[in-house]
Amino acid sequence: MKRKSQLPGWVLKHKRRGTEVKTVGSGYYLCEVKSVWDPEKKRAKKISGKYLGKITRDGLVKPKHERVLENLKDVTVKEFGATYLLQSMNEDIAGLLKELYPDEWKELFIFSIFRLKNNSPLKNVIYHYNDSYLSEMIDDARVSPKVLGRLLRDIGRRRGRITQFLKEFVTGVDFAVIDLTHVFSLSENVISSTLGHNSKGEYVPQVNLTVLYSLDKRQPAYFRIMPGSIRDVSSVVLTVKEAGIRGVVLLGDKGIYSSANVKTLKEEKIKYILPLKRNSSLIDYGPVESGNRKNFDGYFFFEERHIWHCSSELSGGERVITFLDEKLKGEEEKDFLFRVGGKKKVPKEFYDNQFRLGTISVITDYRRKPKRIFELLKSRVEIENLFDTFKNTLNADRSYMRDDYQMEGWMFVNFIAMLFYYRIYGRLLEKDMLNNYSPSDILLHLSRVRKIRIGDNWKFAEIPKKSRKVIEKLGIDIPIPKNGRS
Repeated sequence: MKRKSQLPGWVLKHKRRGTEVKTVGSGYYLCEVKSVWDPEKKRAKKISGKYLGKITRDGLVKPKHERVLENLKDVTVKEFGATYLLQSMNEDIAGLLKELYPDEWKELFIFSIFRLKNNSPLKNVIYHYNDSYLSEMIDDARVSPKVLGRLLRDIGRRRGRITQFLKEFVTGVDFAVIDLTHVFSLSENVISSTLGHNSKGEYVPQVNLTVLYSLDKRQPAYFRIMPGSIRDVSSVVLTVKEAGIRGVVLLGDKGIYSSANVKTLKEEKIKYILPLKRNSSLIDYGPVESGNRKNFDGYFFFEERHIWHCSSELSGGERVITFLDEKLKGEEEKDFLFRVGGKKKVPKEFYDNQFRLGTISVITDYRRKPKRIFELLKSRVEIENLFDTFKNTLNADRSYMRDDYQMEGWMFVNFIAMLFYYRIYGRLLEKDMLNNYSPSDILLHLSRVRKIRIGDNWKFAEIPKKSRKVIEKLGIDIPIPKNGRS
């Protein structure tokens, strides 16, 4: 071993008390050292201790195992795929929010993403944000519960700015459908939350939500909330006026028809297609009861089955159209007889109503062919899917907002989340994947695409086979290597 005086200066600067430099070949290595009294030899002896690393001109290189442990302490794993998809598919929405809410757009956009991805309440947004790579792409967002609560109230106070945002989604819409749903609220400070009957017959504190839905774009286009006690079409009229659109057709449910509602719709020049209850006196069942298909006006094909139809004109200029779906008739007849439990004698109720089975009747002032009326009526399935998303995917039909302004802001965030949902829905429809995947399925599979930071470098973790399959089928532009890791 070289003497201390023979060691280079760049080596000696690492020499400290309790250490020694060892030379092996042309390399220099630093070790701990201590003196211990040897009672047999009556003198101190040197004992080498822990190896501290190799000395180079660039500094001390610690032992490999210590470097590995230090790197492991600095390892971070974050979700990447789902939030990347939502961000990349909705850059235009982020841009619009940035334009209208320059100081709050990050929080609005991020909150909307986690409302959809994780069904997150205010208190958990900060956790999901920090757990996602989105925090690296959109940094410095203020998403604590206190900040978000204040943000929703501030947003809700500016309904005019919300309508500016919404009108970007009704521009150029050729056709829109309007429907209602309810949102429970038990907060005493939400003045618009009043007792009202919902679709389930429950008499509870609630606010009502009116949504315009674009059939051609297959996405929600506008929303407005009003007191829960209002269940007539006045809310529809006000929403249409606020949105500033024409050519709207109201597709209602069986509970919305009344002479007063029809009168209001006519005065406001809003077209309507309203289903009638089967016992309505407006329906002429003559052609159906005759059993003679010659008494019908004709038939058309819908989803590979034939639908018969007949119409009658009313004095007010509207039509009542009755559709007979043979497949539906068979299903309803089977269901009815199954419920009576195989009794030898068929109940009189069956014979009294047998000609009504399989029929759907509507009253409408919309001057289109019966096939088009039927197609629009069946498009209510898409509306029902919208509210299913609102209630079951977002769990947004119950609110704990503290006042009306906060409720308005809460609905705005959920509306943006629904826009995100339907963009994924549209991609699945385009790729013919709806039979196997829902938008929620897609987000679940992509949430398994994660990034790992080791030191200062981000790399992809191994990607599960199913997640990779979804990425390839959807044609998603996620920058991942071919072998699933980098």
